Amino acid sequence: MTLHAFSLSDLINALGLNDVKTIIKSFKSINVETSTVHDVEVFLHTKAIEFEKSSISSTYLVFDTQTGDLVGFFSLANKPLIFSKKDFQALSKNKQKLFNRHGRKLESGGHQVNSYLIGQLGKNYSLPNNTISGRKILTLAYDKAKEAARIINTRYIWLECDNNPKLLQFYQKFGFVLIENFESESGLRVLVMKIHK
Repeated sequence: MTLHAFSLSDLINALGLNDVKTIIKSFKSINVETSTVHDVEVFLHTKAIEFEKSSISSTYLVFDTQTGDLVGFFSLANKPLIFSKKDFQALSKNKQKLFNRHGRKLESGGHQVNSYLIGQLGKNYSLPNNTISGRKILTLAYDKAKEAARIINTRYIWLECDNNPKLLQFYQKFGFVLIENFESESGLRVLVMKIHK
């Protein structure tokens, strides 16, 4: 399998909006815990294009270049990780020191860490023989963030996920560190990783 991640903007410019919408509609995700449609599928089908146009996030569609199949996608945003004063003080002194170097104190007493967010990440389950791994999609997302960090000096990448032991283990095995006793505004667990340039 030879993979390439194409930006949604580039695809729309090259193929036109209607063709890209058709490609996006071929993406199906699974929610193993319930029979409902998974959030990543909802995002790609209903929000990705709008977020791309309004510069909220950038979405990349991952294709197998040998077959032309859409095998997965990810989205990135230039979004700082924000801690309230209480949450920042609850961090270890070592973490506070690291985040102080690459962020700033807010007027509220909280702290902002300059970083990129991996907003969404998903594998296309509509393909019966899709062998791409979640780790490979995550690697492509990390590589794009690393590329951006060389242009705009940013040291961290973060993501949020459900408090699911398998998910947390997956991200931690990749190198992300769980921020203990901290949840995002959405009530999700937050993991962070230093970008190695």
